[in-house]
Amino acid sequence: MHSPAASTCSLASTSAVDRVVILYASETGNAQDTAERVGREFRRRGRAVTLLSMDMFDITELPHVPLLILITSTHGRGDPPPAMRPLWEAMLRANLPEDILEDVHFSLFGLGDSSYERFAYAGKLLHRRLLALGANPLIEPAWGDERAPEGIEETLLPWLDSTLEAMLPHLPQPEGFVERSTTELPEPIYRLEWEPPAVDGLELDVPDGEESAPSTEVDRVNGLPGKTWKPKDWNWARLRTNRRVSAEGWWQEVREVELEFEDPNTPPYPPGSIANLQPRMSSEEVDYFLDIMSLSSQADLPFRIRSAVPDQPLPPHLPPESQSTTIRSLLTNHLDLRQSPRKSFFEWLRRLSPDEREQERLDEFITDPDEVHNYATRPSRTILETLADFRHTRTPASHLIEILPPLRRRQFSIASSWDSHPGKVQLLIAMVEYKTNLAIPRRGLCSSWLQELPLETRIPLKISPPTLFLPPSPSTPVILVGPGTGVAPMRAFVEERVRQGAAKNTMLYFGCRSRTADHYFAEEWEGYRKLGVRIRVAVSREGPEKVYVQHLIREDKHLIKDWVLDRQGWLYVCGSSNTMPKEVREAVAWGISRDGSGGPEGRDEEAAKAYVDALFDEGRGGEESW
Repeated sequence: MHSPAASTCSLASTSAVDRVVILYASETGNAQDTAERVGREFRRRGRAVTLLSMDMFDITELPHVPLLILITSTHGRGDPPPAMRPLWEAMLRANLPEDILEDVHFSLFGLGDSSYERFAYAGKLLHRRLLALGANPLIEPAWGDERAPEGIEETLLPWLDSTLEAMLPHLPQPEGFVERSTTELPEPIYRLEWEPPAVDGLELDVPDGEESAPSTEVDRVNGLPGKTWKPKDWNWARLRTNRRVSAEGWWQEVREVELEFEDPNTPPYPPGSIANLQPRMSSEEVDYFLDIMSLSSQADLPFRIRSAVPDQPLPPHLPPESQSTTIRSLLTNHLDLRQSPRKSFFEWLRRLSPDEREQERLDEFITDPDEVHNYATRPSRTILETLADFRHTRTPASHLIEILPPLRRRQFSIASSWDSHPGKVQLLIAMVEYKTNLAIPRRGLCSSWLQELPLETRIPLKISPPTLFLPPSPSTPVILVGPGTGVAPMRAFVEERVRQGAAKNTMLYFGCRSRTADHYFAEEWEGYRKLGVRIRVAVSREGPEKVYVQHLIREDKHLIKDWVLDRQGWLYVCGSSNTMPKEVREAVAWGISRDGSGGPEGRDEEAAKAYVDALFDEGRGGEESW
């Protein structure tokens, strides 16, 4: 067993420690924001930092990192987030020596939500694997709980203090360095190299060999058509369908979106794949920000972004150093003005505000997590709305990239299979609209963007590999559970199973509130029933009692036992991450138990639950929830 005290002693004998490497894997941006906060604390004390997303890190360098901080969120049912997977898979290789990381000394912070069964599980897996490979923990790991009374701050702050105490003595500080206070504005990490406007027109944010899609906006520098930015490893697609499929007047608007790849040589995607879309900020929001921040005069001047810190590459959400961009383009394509501000944003405003009353209010936000929750998180107040409240504060262009959070890509389970819809991607997307105690109703950024897109719009699209995989044999029974928009990947699986000739070995449980308002793909289900697919629909609001998919599973206990237990079938669950996934697993476990259909020789309740858990752990199906 590695002890933090022994690790500190072994670090004392390590030479050539010149910096701390901070690696993060983020889902919603919280882990990245946390990592950046940690990096600022080291830099404020004059220590060198390299901060990277885990998927940007050269894995072969890991054994040669003396001081390492890892910060990760958790994905789905306790899985590593996508950015952690390359590192995680490399660390799982069976041929690795048990002492390969003996020169690595680390501190780890995992983020999660304790309402999930596998709270902060990705961080716990990573910590155990680091120990198994000989890495040395400098302090005990800590787990940030978003459900805690003070959120992740409850454990983050003591963990950060301990991490600084353990690492600072081993990191060199420049001679004569004067430590900055927490309210002083630090030197920028990224440098903006301004350029004169091009005479013949400027291609903004377009990599070498790439093109950009025309839009109705105008490049105010040269009067050229505006540009839609596409990352280098993404594809162009055309918007062919964008229609509402939930009934008019229904409480939730759900849209069917179809995109068609422009390149006829685009490789097919397997069922269960994920579509990535990159929304844009509206021109009205960008113009408003530029106006209240007094940046309108600089908005369309071209520049390139350079790292001002040695060994610190640009983060992946920014255009690379080889590209020219503008403040307007950054605000439109790369930075998020709609996000609710986190504590770190108020820390930035405190460094920038010249007004004493604003400073006092910002100090309250920084010291009391409840203040941030009540002001920003609970009402979903945006960064733009916050800046309007702090009217004396201006964000300088020099620090804009550090202050504003990344404009995250949105991911959607693909609702189509390639063989049924070659060259196309079909999505089932619920528009995010809700009310808070603020006067203006809230609408999600991606929802606003999608609702306003005209047909034939050219959109950047990236396909990520599946997290759910069908069994290799069509004879294996498959049970699909997908209420609401969770039916999207299940529809792709049904299409693929029918193509494989496995219709009679496929069963779908779909849930909706009304047969006339949100019964998605209803006509298709009727057609698949005739081909032999077993389809059951739970309609929760049309009978005397609410009926959900888990109730139908309990009704089918004998079939569930036959397919899951006797025939070794596979089970998939997709949908909202509230109680549904847990109750579905409990219903399946009951169905195969002695109390369900197992009879006197069947499993008891605990053994049945263990069997279902093992079914997911061993890859006989999977869960995708949000």
